[in-house]
Amino acid sequence: MANRANLPIYEGDDWSASVTVTNPDGTPFNLAGYTAQAQIRRGLADTDNVIVATITAAVQTPNTVNLSLTHTQTTNLAGVYNWDLQITSSTGAITTLLAGQVQVTQQVTI
Repeated sequence: MANRANLPIYEGDDWSASVTVTNPDGTPFNLAGYTAQAQIRRGLADTDNVIVATITAAVQTPNTVNLSLTHTQTTNLAGVYNWDLQITSSTGAITTLLAGQVQVTQQVTI
């Protein structure tokens, strides 16, 4: 089961975060050979196939995934969405690491 993580994003800002991936015992998980992907949707993929934004998800070995959105992407967001982060092994096994809501605060200055 994926851990819960909500993303607070300010409309119109560049946004980034780093995710440190560990094994259940707390030791670093080796991400060599893995890829990552993350998406923001209005609803869950089973009921809403519209991708609102694709979060850039870059694996940095040994055990970090860097996430980012540009200010152009966040300018188009308003309200509350759903998101998740998945990693895929070199053999094709998919694991969802994090999932939650994206909460966008509207900007004042434009």
